[in-house]
Amino acid sequence: MSATGCGRGRLKLRLHYLLYVLAGLALITVTVLRAGKSSPAVLFMPFSLLGIAVLTNVEAGKNRFGRYRKFHIPEIVGGKGTVIETGSLEEIDGALERILSLEERLICLNGGDGTVQRVLNRMINLYGEETEDFPIFFPMRGGTMNLLADNVGIKGKPDDLCRLAMEMDRRRDELPYVEVPTLRLVREMGGKTEKEYGFFHGSGGLYRFHRVYYRDTKGGNLPAVKLVLMCLGSGIIKRGRYKDVFGMTPLRVTIDDFEMPCDSYIIVLAMIFKKLLLTFNPLRDEGEGDFFVLSCGLPLKKIFTNLHKMFWVRGDEPPFPKEVYYNQRASKLVLEGIEGYSFDGEVYELDEPYRLTIELGPKLKILKI
Repeated sequence: MSATGCGRGRLKLRLHYLLYVLAGLALITVTVLRAGKSSPAVLFMPFSLLGIAVLTNVEAGKNRFGRYRKFHIPEIVGGKGTVIETGSLEEIDGALERILSLEERLICLNGGDGTVQRVLNRMINLYGEETEDFPIFFPMRGGTMNLLADNVGIKGKPDDLCRLAMEMDRRRDELPYVEVPTLRLVREMGGKTEKEYGFFHGSGGLYRFHRVYYRDTKGGNLPAVKLVLMCLGSGIIKRGRYKDVFGMTPLRVTIDDFEMPCDSYIIVLAMIFKKLLLTFNPLRDEGEGDFFVLSCGLPLKKIFTNLHKMFWVRGDEPPFPKEVYYNQRASKLVLEGIEGYSFDGEVYELDEPYRLTIELGPKLKILKI
């Protein structure tokens, strides 16, 4: 892990500490001046006690092969904040803890959904689900997949977004943010139970699609659409290297109190967001629950003529009954299977039985622009 921009242009003792001392002196002064008076003292905390940090995952999709250097993030931030570069997802944990120790109020994440997920999980491991001490985060669209940024309206290149965040941090006493709910995924496997947090889960076709997407493309929405069409075409004619991407996956699926009767599924999705990719709008905003669930137990050859109704939901009745095509909101999804899955675009390759329970998780603060 390498760090840049942390000390350049800053006093060695950091401005934060000097301002804490001044705030303490101000508290003593006000207390002394108001001694003996009946009305309470009014104190103000200087907003400049807290600043901005940028965490760059150099292995994220748009940053790979040294491409992150063209954004000149350390030069943009200069001595006005902290910039830390990490060479892997594993290094993000230590980088985040360092940033938190500096008490920066805004953390910009120059990576994609996988980077955000890693940071989110580390934060919850450190502070717990119930804490209100989370800083504000700002995803900078540096990854192969940027679904979180897409769904909260963050558009632009990492360097332009970094400048925008710097300007907002400089001008505002209080930063505006939106609270985005997360999914809590509990995995039981091999006698162990683990928790993870994110925004979208995929089993079956989405899991296999993510595997070939990372292998065969350099990322981006248009390459993703092209690959989807190639996988669908291969699956329909049962020829080519992608013929099994949208094949069937053995799974046991229970949604709230409803157990689907199918033995295998072409795809199972659980998402906080309704938008998936470009104009694709496959999720129905119906029913009660905290997140969207789509589970299809029909093979590709049986749904091919209705793909347009499945990719672009326009208020029509579902093309298939609920027993084979569940598409509405839910509060709990339980999956039992053997094949792996993806979570926020990260691929989990498994080869032993597991049980996943997906429910609503804590909220994440995202800078509102």
